[in-house]
Amino acid sequence: MSTLPLADIVPRSKKMLSRPAELDTVIGVSALAGLVEGLALAALLPTITALAESDAVWGLRLSGWLWVLGGLSVVSFVINYVSARRSYDVALDFLRSIHRIFGDQVAKQPLGWFARPVAGALSRLVSTELMMAGEILAHMISPLVSRATAALVIIVAAWVWSPLLGLVLTCAIPVFVLITLVSAAFVRRGRTIHEPAEVDLANRIVEYAQSQGALRSCGRSGDFEPLTDAMARARAKKKSALLIETLGLLLSGMVTQGVIVVLISVAGSLAVAGTLEPIPALAFIGLALRFTSTLSAITDAAMSLESRRPLLDQLDEVLDATPLPAPDSPADLSAPGAVALTNVTFGYGTGEPVLRDVSIDVPAGSMVALVGPSGSGKTTVAKLVSRFYDVDAGRVLVGGVPVTEQTTEQLMAQLSIVFQDVYLFDDTLLANIAVGREGASEDEVLNAARTAGVAEIAHRLPGGWDSNVGEGGRALSGGERQRVAIARALLKKAPIVLLDEATSALDVENEANIVAAIDELRTQATVLVIAHRLDTIARADSIVALTDAGEVEAIGTHDELVAAGGTYASYWTRLSRAQGWQLTNRPTG
Repeated sequence: MSTLPLADIVPRSKKMLSRPAELDTVIGVSALAGLVEGLALAALLPTITALAESDAVWGLRLSGWLWVLGGLSVVSFVINYVSARRSYDVALDFLRSIHRIFGDQVAKQPLGWFARPVAGALSRLVSTELMMAGEILAHMISPLVSRATAALVIIVAAWVWSPLLGLVLTCAIPVFVLITLVSAAFVRRGRTIHEPAEVDLANRIVEYAQSQGALRSCGRSGDFEPLTDAMARARAKKKSALLIETLGLLLSGMVTQGVIVVLISVAGSLAVAGTLEPIPALAFIGLALRFTSTLSAITDAAMSLESRRPLLDQLDEVLDATPLPAPDSPADLSAPGAVALTNVTFGYGTGEPVLRDVSIDVPAGSMVALVGPSGSGKTTVAKLVSRFYDVDAGRVLVGGVPVTEQTTEQLMAQLSIVFQDVYLFDDTLLANIAVGREGASEDEVLNAARTAGVAEIAHRLPGGWDSNVGEGGRALSGGERQRVAIARALLKKAPIVLLDEATSALDVENEANIVAAIDELRTQATVLVIAHRLDTIARADSIVALTDAGEVEAIGTHDELVAAGGTYASYWTRLSRAQGWQLTNRPTG
């Protein structure tokens, strides 16, 4: 069974603040507020007694105790105001800090980390769920500390007033601690039931939004079965979780009422037996009712904190994610512009290896084409060069140095990456190209854009270079987006370009512009291209043919591989025939 939530949540919250000491201040002020509240409640005992007996109690008559209560109420108001302000300050600090800390941590993760289905979970975390986590600091920790302190003061006062009554109240504490732990366990259990289903639903919603083109083309936009199933699962899991959490709340309420009945019964029995005077007995009953109300509030606050614990778990999952190890300082590059894979074996997770004992050499200034059937590992090679992942065996070298011995900044500075799935930001056409190199002049951006054939796109768009391309670049076609990505690579002027040249289905204009851009890239960088076009393959300095098992079958020039026969020659023949197809007007008769 878990410990009380506060003992776990406070230290976890501190690491998400820019000023962790402020949380200690909040806790201290809240404890002081609880102390004053507890003293005010304890003062009810002598106040009621002085009222009933018209005599001094502990040296003060009724008027004196009323002044004490009035003074404590003023002090309580001031301290509670300070506590609330401090709590909100800490909560706002959390909301400011966690976005920065969260963003810094995400930015440190290898690109392969984002291949997991994290979009839905991350979108929930950085929006509504962060606000819910902020409520821990704004509304939950301070009342819990305050009421716990007040309960402790009441118990001490009861012992001073009457050891027997103090013992009775003390015996109620373990009961409430136990019910708090049990109720929190129910809440935690409910959360573990419905949380995975809700994360899956968020992922399916993102998937549904991103796949509208494919769904509408198939007439399925109104009936996306994975989303429908995810909604049904989330609804069913939420109902089960709600039942379990409700049982916890019912149990807590029943035990609370039971404790109240026991305390009243004990006080009444003591009064009837003559052990306790009637007036102190009535005062004690009133105090016991307030005491149990305070304990009940503590239980509710603890359960509210427990309901937020999974949010901190999710934040911790990201904040504790371990980046790929990297050195503290850049390495000395022995072969700038060169890329090499030496006996590389790699598989995703626990599955079969995608690449098996692959060795590839890409000299500086050359263009090497990767060819092979779908699933042969061509894109995986590019991802390993970019260090999306670390290899299972062998080495990947960029600039003559293993990628594991380079800082992330040093490695990324050497690479320009143009993958088939190009993402453009919801910004202007010109700004999307300027992303390629910070500080580039407008002339440099425009020159790169013209070389990649983006000028024609700008002339066609109503706003020219200042036209907004939409989220993901939806205002442009796939070939046009790739032209923008190539313009970025030209602007960056990195010594190595990784290019997924998926141009087999492009229109003639896009294809011609991309081919011209690749020719320009060859003059200024080493190019490792996942080739699909006949011209690109034939003009490469070297061709690496991969098998569907992820092994290197042959390496050589186009003429050498065709002359050698085998899989590459067959592949070339089939590709030539496929790209030679054309639609013609045939006479009917």
